[in-house]
Amino acid sequence: MGNPVEGILQLFHRMDVSLFYLINHARSPVLDAVMVRVSDFGLFAPFIGAFIVYRLFKGTNRERIMWIMGVVAVVSSDALCARILKPIVGRMRPYISLDHVFLYKSGKWLITTPEFRAVVKKSLSWPSCHATNIWTAAFFISGWNRSYGVPMFFIAAIVSYSRVYLGVHYPLDCLGGALIGLFWGTLLVMIAKKMINLSILNMRRFS
Repeated sequence: MGNPVEGILQLFHRMDVSLFYLINHARSPVLDAVMVRVSDFGLFAPFIGAFIVYRLFKGTNRERIMWIMGVVAVVSSDALCARILKPIVGRMRPYISLDHVFLYKSGKWLITTPEFRAVVKKSLSWPSCHATNIWTAAFFISGWNRSYGVPMFFIAAIVSYSRVYLGVHYPLDCLGGALIGLFWGTLLVMIAKKMINLSILNMRRFS
């Protein structure tokens, strides 16, 4: 009789692969264009960076702490994902393990084959750092202002979907990123609010 835990893990893996193919093969020219752009943080980084710098100058002290801690949250979540969790788990990306994957790589679409997988550079998959970072930002921002929660979670869901559509992550990679983002974003909100409360308390003591 086989190991029940191993059997459950294999079942989850088969379900993950099936859902991956379902999303990755549900294609259209419009989705191709949209998902490539949604997944490219480099397009939005200058605008986000400029907005944060503007609010650091124009915002209240409370808001300044919020934005600084928000940057810390995303940067640290990326390090947690890429430097710690991925090496520990060691899961390879789907385009390394599977054939017939529609993969967007180096500015063009490919379909994976055994020949391609034999020469492609190895790369780790779980969790998705895109998903981890965007969900961390979403939970962090919603922790400050709940009215921003719905649009932020929608954006995070689309970004996560795009990673599967582009062939670079399994659905469970993105789900893992969302759960880590929930934990990390919420934790950093708690720390930031504690810092604000302490700063207010200290100001009252010396006033």
